[in-house]
Amino acid sequence: MQLAVVNGIRCGALALGVAAACAFGAFGRAEGLALRRGFAARAAPGEDTMLFLWWNLQNLMDTLPDSGPRDVDFVPEGRYRWNSPRYYAKLYAVGRGLAAAAGGQVPDAIGVCEVENAEVLDDLERRWPPEWRLWRLHRDSPDGRGIDVALWYNPERLRVDSVAWIHPPDSRPTREALWVRWTTSEGQSLTWLWVHLPSQRAPSPDARAVALKGIMASLEVPPDGLAGDLNEGSSGPLGRYLRSAGMEPAPWSGPAGTYAYRGRLEALDGVWTTTGRGLVLRGTAVPFGLKKSATHGYRVRGTFEGTKYVGGASDHLPVRVLVHRN
Repeated sequence: MQLAVVNGIRCGALALGVAAACAFGAFGRAEGLALRRGFAARAAPGEDTMLFLWWNLQNLMDTLPDSGPRDVDFVPEGRYRWNSPRYYAKLYAVGRGLAAAAGGQVPDAIGVCEVENAEVLDDLERRWPPEWRLWRLHRDSPDGRGIDVALWYNPERLRVDSVAWIHPPDSRPTREALWVRWTTSEGQSLTWLWVHLPSQRAPSPDARAVALKGIMASLEVPPDGLAGDLNEGSSGPLGRYLRSAGMEPAPWSGPAGTYAYRGRLEALDGVWTTTGRGLVLRGTAVPFGLKKSATHGYRVRGTFEGTKYVGGASDHLPVRVLVHRN
C-alpha cells in the first residue's frame, strides 16, 4: 500500500490535502487501481439524483517548463507569455465557473481535461468553495502537450471500488481516458468513463470513433455513463459508433453547444449513457463566459484567442449533468 502519490498518481486526496490509501493492480490493457474504503458519511435517504460536472479547462498549465518539450509555450518567456498573474487569474476564473455550474450544490463528481499536473489541481482546489471536500483521481499522462484528464468525487456519496487510466491503442502518446467504478451511498454500482478524444485537426474523420472504440475494448462492458470533450457532435462517426455500442446521448438543455467557432456553437462536449441500465441523465451547457453579438454571433471568453490573452476561464463551456437512477 502507498499513500497519495505513487509514480506521479494522486488518488483519494481531500482538498485539504489529507490522503487516502490506494492499492494498484492490472486492469486489462489499462493501468488501474482498486480501492476499498467506507463512506465518510451516508447521504440522506432518497437522495438518488447526483450532480456531475465536466469542463475542458483550456490548457490549465503552471508557469514552469516541467512537462516536456512542448511545455515551453506556457512559461513567462514562451509563446503565450504565461506568467504568475495570468496563471492565478485563470485559477480564480475556473473556480468561479465551477461554482456557477454547481449552482450552490456540492458536486458528486467533477471531470476536467487539459490540466497539466497535480500541482495545478492543488492550486485549483484552493479556489473553489471550502465546503467542497472532494477526493481526487489523477495521474500524469504521456501526452506530448502534458495535458491530462482528472476527476474529483464526493466521498460522502460515492465510494471508489476500482479505477483505470486507459490509453487509446495504436496511437502516439496522448491523454488517457479515466474509467471508474463507484458504489453509491445507496449501495448501487455505477461505472463512468471520462474522455478527451482527438481534436478536429486529426487527419481522419473517424479518429475519435477509432480512439473511443479502442478505449472501450479495454472494458468488459460499456460504462453506465460517459462524459467528456468528444470533439465531435452526436451525428457523425463517433455518434454512430456509440449507438452501435448500445449508448444514447443524454437530453440536452441550455446553449446548443459548448465551443464557439466562427460565431456558431459546436457540441464538442457530450454526455452519453448505456441503454437499459436504469439511468436518466440530463446535460446542460452552463453559459459561463458566453456572449452573443448581432455581428459576430457567439463567443466564449477563454484564456486566449489564438495567442492573444483575453483573461477568461476556458474556451469551452462547463457542462452540468444530473444523474438519476430509476
